[in-house]
Amino acid sequence: MSSDLKPSEIPPGDAPVPAAVVLVGRWGRLRPLDAERDASCLYPLSHDEHTNAIWVDMKVGPFASEQAFADHVAELVADKKRAFFAVAGLDDKPLGWLCLMEARPAHHVVELGYVLYTPPLQRTRLATEALYLILRHVFDDLGYRRLEWTCTSTNQRSRKAADRLGFVYEGTQRQGLFLKGKPCDICVYSMLSSEWPDHRSAFEAWLDPGNFDAGRQLRSVAEIRVGLGAICSTSPSP
Repeated sequence: MSSDLKPSEIPPGDAPVPAAVVLVGRWGRLRPLDAERDASCLYPLSHDEHTNAIWVDMKVGPFASEQAFADHVAELVADKKRAFFAVAGLDDKPLGWLCLMEARPAHHVVELGYVLYTPPLQRTRLATEALYLILRHVFDDLGYRRLEWTCTSTNQRSRKAADRLGFVYEGTQRQGLFLKGKPCDICVYSMLSSEWPDHRSAFEAWLDPGNFDAGRQLRSVAEIRVGLGAICSTSPSP
């Protein structure tokens, strides 16, 4: 019996379920988050008088003790529905983590979330390279069609990051999350596999050592993307 579906309409097979693997870059690498190995390094980087802002828009944290933090990291690593990647420098010491979560393999959709960037990682080339590595893994290695990015409407740092990286703002889910006792509006962003080639070229051009002079960027990712004539609309979210 012949199918009436056109080739482009035939449902694809399931995408692989994301798992934490090693992804090597120029400035560092991503590797599976290790509770025993990494919690003791990440706790002092994420818990001092300058880091409370990291936890404001998280579902949990900050933690009262290093042991409480280590227990939480162990729970994250044990969660088979989420893949946690440690962001490590060239010395392999962890500076933060990224997570692939809420995967819908049958639909080729996954979310990048629960991002922890400690102060030593923020605004560095590794910070951007880590996101490039995870995006490349999602689209080129795993074959996903859609990558989602969500954050609370008050999380200006995350919203600016989504805009800078080229995610498209789709709208706001009113009171879409209950966070630390309060309802929060959730901003939704996405990037599609059809948009990824332009973004990949922009990331690779930005990460090239020739784009830096004495450690300072010569062109931003957004400027490079415009110069390449990226096909997708990446106007900033309101």
